[in-house]
Amino acid sequence: MILSLIYLLVINKIDSFEQIKQSLNLLFRPKSITLLCCIILLTPLNWALEALKWQKLASKVELINFSEAYRGVLIGLTFSTATPMMIGDYAGKILMLKSDKRLQSIGAILLGNSLQLYVSLLFGTFGYLFFILYSKPSPLILHTLANVILVGALVFGVFLSYHLSDIQLFLSKNHFFEYLKKYLGVLENYTIDELKNLFFIATARYLVFSFQFLLMFKIFDINLSNTILLAGISIIFLTKTIISAINALGDLGVRALTSIYYFSYFGVNITAISSATFMIWLVNVLLPIIFGSIFILQLKLTTKNV
Repeated sequence: MILSLIYLLVINKIDSFEQIKQSLNLLFRPKSITLLCCIILLTPLNWALEALKWQKLASKVELINFSEAYRGVLIGLTFSTATPMMIGDYAGKILMLKSDKRLQSIGAILLGNSLQLYVSLLFGTFGYLFFILYSKPSPLILHTLANVILVGALVFGVFLSYHLSDIQLFLSKNHFFEYLKKYLGVLENYTIDELKNLFFIATARYLVFSFQFLLMFKIFDINLSNTILLAGISIIFLTKTIISAINALGDLGVRALTSIYYFSYFGVNITAISSATFMIWLVNVLLPIIFGSIFILQLKLTTKNV
């Protein structure tokens, strides 16, 4: 079923294939092959950082090794292809846990996703500010207001990180939220130092992903300064993160629309932008999903043999 879904999703993106045909010859230049190999080699590192973050988060519920964490991350990514709001990500990670308390890991997964969102929000806010000051998009007042709201969200995120332990107290005092305690109670177990370490891991993953995207832009000869490119990448990630109702594979459309809107202010060839966006999705999302589907198949075979 998973492989069939992957096939249908790729077929549904056939327009993207048509778009990259014009630029396909650029992929086979010696320079491009070298850059593409670097991008592909960075993909396991990208997801390894996510696995490391999940391993540390899960330790408050159950100790798992790095291999189990890595498989859980890829299985979660694969499941999320068929679920809205990345619900499958929770299911995949929880599935790899064996403790009878594994439902408590929902709070840990929520924290991990929130940290990654915060990193995207942080870089995206600065990238968005650069875009506003450099391009002065219309209507300027709305873009400025949106950036102010993002800054407010950053401040709130810092405040919340120092008051995680108060969440359990809040839930205890509110009967309406009492049933959430068993899922979110784990949040009070993370110290500020642990949150800082998790934040650094999330930031490292963001930087790896951004570097991959930057290299992909270079392959398709998008000749803008690195500052403009990195600001664009940060805005693409920010938009993708905020629109959480779009699942892992559907976010290709979000990335494409955002990149087209942003780079249109800089007179960049839209075909090149669309091609780079599609290729980074192919390498960083579709390939890991294929491996995740293999892990799911292994799980099914193991279950049958038990």
